Formats: sequence, structure tokens, C-alpha cells
Amino acid sequence: MNDFNHTGDSITGVSVSSINLPLANPISDAKVLTGRQKPMKEISILVVEVSTASGLYGLGFSYSKRAGGPGQFAHAAEIAPTILGENPSDIAKIWGQLCWAGASVGRSGLAVQSIGAFDVALWDLKAKRANLSLSKLLGSHRDSVRCYNTSGGFLHVPVEQVIENAGRSLEKGISGIKLKVGQPDTKKISTELRR
Repeated sequence: MNDFNHTGDSITGVSVSSINLPLANPISDAKVLTGRQKPMKEISILVVEVSTASGLYGLGFSYSKRAGGPGQFAHAAEIAPTILGENPSDIAKIWGQLCWAGASVGRSGLAVQSIGAFDVALWDLKAKRANLSLSKLLGSHRDSVRCYNTSGGFLHVPVEQVIENAGRSLEKGISGIKLKVGQPDTKKISTELRR
């Protein structure tokens, strides 16, 4: 029988925490305008730190907007002990273990978002063990990546602010900006116009 745990390393600790990040200005989009959701006032960030017998650690995160942060944290805290003693290089195996540990919660949404934080932590750890950046570990073939600003403007942001955001993005070398736009519910407009 072959021993695939050739590294001799094992997971000795898992720390799970939740951080609520309040936003300076509540964010509104088309779903808020139509009354389907309330403005987003904070983001819940799930943080997972995986430590090993070799003294290294990996840090990962996931997040939740508007709802689910406490549930995401509770799920992660409950399934975390299942990976103690495992080889941190066995990322796919650990993903499966975490998935089965919380199978009754489901295999989408909150459950998978929780596992995502463990996954990022394990990949971070693997890159550290290889003394490489994560992009180099995964075989990058570029030294840079084009990106865009995903928070260029929401419905609550005045047009002047959107233009300023776009200018700042361009100054930083960011080639694009994403705007959250939408049309109000036409039935609601019709009702307002008839009054």
C-alpha cells in the first residue's frame, strides 16, 4: 500500500471568525428600487485560518451580503473540526469531507460559501509551503491581469460621483468600471403616474 501523506504535515488547528464590515453609505441597486430588498448596510466576512504541524498557516475568507452571515459562521464552526489531522495538501479530499459533514444543510448557497473560506485557506497554505504566490503555484502565464472596479456606481450614487469613481479607477490603471443600474418596476411607475 502506498502512503500518499508523504509530506508528514497535518492540520493541527482551525480558527473560524466572523467580521461585520459596516459600509459608510448603504448600497442600493435595482432590487432595492423595486422594493425587493433593503439597502445593504454591511457585509459579513467569514475568515478561516488553518494551521499545521509544520508551523505554517493559510488564511481564507468568504462573505455574505444582506443575509446569511451568522448562518455561514455557524456552519463553518460546526464543520471545522472534521479536517483536524488531515494532510493540508489534500484540498479536494478535504472539500469532500466538509461537504459531507454539512450535507443536511445542502450543497449550495450558505453551505458552499462556508466551505469556500476553507478552500481559499488551504490553497493559501499550499502556496506558502511551495514558497510561491498562489498564481505561480497554479501555473500563471501572465505577469498582470486586466481588472475592473465592481463598485463604480450604484443607484444611490449621484452621476458626478460615478464619473469621479471612473476617473480614479483609470488613474490606478483599472481599465473598466461596473455600474449597478436598473429600471424601476413599471407597474409601480404606472400607479404613481395615475395619482
